[in-house]
Amino acid sequence: MNRSPEEIKARCNCILNDEKIISLVKTSSSPSAAYEMVFAETKDISKAKAGRWLAVLRRDFPDDFRKLNLTILRHVSNDTAQKGKEEGHENYGNEPRKSRTGISH
Repeated sequence: MNRSPEEIKARCNCILNDEKIISLVKTSSSPSAAYEMVFAETKDISKAKAGRWLAVLRRDFPDDFRKLNLTILRHVSNDTAQKGKEEGHENYGNEPRKSRTGISH
């Protein structure tokens, strides 16, 4: 089954802001190798699968991969990449944790 570049990009979307994973994919020799390298680094199957799809994009649609790569680099170098905070969730994860007894940790 032939997949479009847009479908492949959608399948690797979750790793596109992760420079370390993108670097691993770039150095891989094949989509299978990309999967193994990303999984070894992250122990995350969904990221490993996304890495494999990014390697498929590089292999099957090199022009789309280059354009995507340039867009990502521009996004990161302009410091416009999402830093894990969404509007309305600025304090999410920064509050002290409370145990079941109500004591803060």
